[in-house]
Amino acid sequence: MNGLLILSWLIPLGAALLSLGRRGRWLPALAALPALLTAWLLPVGAHLDVPWLLLGAHFELDPSGRIFLLFSALLWLFAGSQAALSFPRDSRAGRFRVYFLLAMAGNFWLILAADMVNFYLGFSLMGLAAYGLVVHDAKPASLHAGRIYLAMTLASEAALFAALLLIFRHTGSLSPLPAQLVGLDDWAIGLLIFGLGIKAGLLLLHVWLPLAHPAAPAPASAVLSGCMIKAALLGWLRFLPLGQEALPGWGQLLLLLGAATVVYALLVGLLQTHPKVLLAYSSVSKMGLMSAILGLALLEPALSPALLSALLITAAHHGLAKGALFMGVGVAHAGTARWVLPALAIPALALAAAPFTSGALAKQLLEPPLAQLEDTWAGGLPVFLALTSLGTGLLMARFMMLMSTQASPKTATAIPIALPWLLLLGAILSFPLWTQAELPPLSSSWPLAAAALLVLGMRIWRPAWGTRLSGCVPAGDILVPTLRLSHAAGRRLEQAFVWLSAWLTNRTWSSLTHPSMAKLKPAQIETLLGKWPVAGLSLLLIGGTLYLLLWGAQ
Repeated sequence: MNGLLILSWLIPLGAALLSLGRRGRWLPALAALPALLTAWLLPVGAHLDVPWLLLGAHFELDPSGRIFLLFSALLWLFAGSQAALSFPRDSRAGRFRVYFLLAMAGNFWLILAADMVNFYLGFSLMGLAAYGLVVHDAKPASLHAGRIYLAMTLASEAALFAALLLIFRHTGSLSPLPAQLVGLDDWAIGLLIFGLGIKAGLLLLHVWLPLAHPAAPAPASAVLSGCMIKAALLGWLRFLPLGQEALPGWGQLLLLLGAATVVYALLVGLLQTHPKVLLAYSSVSKMGLMSAILGLALLEPALSPALLSALLITAAHHGLAKGALFMGVGVAHAGTARWVLPALAIPALALAAAPFTSGALAKQLLEPPLAQLEDTWAGGLPVFLALTSLGTGLLMARFMMLMSTQASPKTATAIPIALPWLLLLGAILSFPLWTQAELPPLSSSWPLAAAALLVLGMRIWRPAWGTRLSGCVPAGDILVPTLRLSHAAGRRLEQAFVWLSAWLTNRTWSSLTHPSMAKLKPAQIETLLGKWPVAGLSLLLIGGTLYLLLWGAQ
């Protein structure tokens, strides 16, 4: 049975080679079943050593990996089924299946990997394969989003690789235990937070998410936001000394950066006019919240078990709810039916922590450890959590309004296309039953009620500033002025190179054609040219010319 630990990711990897043909349309759904069986059947602690693979591979189903594998496999299964029912049988659909299966294999690979080499390989495979999902339709906007995504993914992988090398130097093991991570170098922790922070979409590192989601098809967006960005959380859980020692500096950084990410993403998300861009900012906000929880665990090692339990439930709840929202957008765009919009309200309410939902349960699990915090954080964090719920409620209300205005009245939604989505909604509704935890009282849902009153007031009074602000911040927000600034700087740099090349050419030519040069013997000329002033200027001239040629070729 432990062979499932390898088959879970090896079967999607092999299926990618067979999915180009028309008969492979159901392979993305079927390939997720071994991982689902692994999470369902194997006990926690099941492991498998493969000494001949790479540097000695080790796979294990630990408690956090089991939860990640369970909700990830469910989401890959339903998203793959929707893709099989939605996409036409053409070469582009076959290409989508290849990238989809490769990303799936990488996701399952890193979840089950108990050593750093296999974690990194799975992380890299997942990140690079997702590029094909982003640029699926080959439109200019998609290609632009793909370039941004690929650049940031490569930066993430480079930082993660350097961090893992430093962790290996510190621990001397490819499968470090939590106790071995005590005293980890600040460079290793910083690179780990930066590299995985790109994948998580922390503030200033989030710009790829709002661009990638509107470009990718709905099933791809579902797994991208529901599963793949959660790899950052799993990496932090595996390679940070959580519960072993207090890291006040790094804990405060993650806490404050996560809180800033939450606030910024909620405010910018409310200004969006595209439903999938809004959902992307919602994902950024939720990942910021989970990063802040992780920061608290680094600050308070004694509370780490309770905080991490709440974090795992929050990750599972968000993965399923956000995946359902993206899949629901795909169902709505495939056609319209009166029941689609009310059905979309189910994951939207869950994300807003409505009563009797998975979101309310995840919020409830956070309250006991927060109540035990020191006085420094005890007063502000519960208020911040309530304001986060209020902002998420407003964001989901905005999303529902956008979906109601952008729906097309031409065709009716076919039930087969919506069937995987409906099954996922059933899993979300039954989520509280899986955990067997006590649901919070209705009084804890006051932020959602406040959000409803605010939305009602806005709909009645319709202030003019609301219309002016709508759409004023483009997707990618800070990336747009950054690209403009870098383009302007590039043009100035090009002009400087042209001027420098002309100046160097004139100086060099004047030196070579000076009357005194005619009296020199060949050996003397060679000695003169070998000196740094002339040789250095010549090298600069050649380098500048090559740079301009390459710049013009682009």
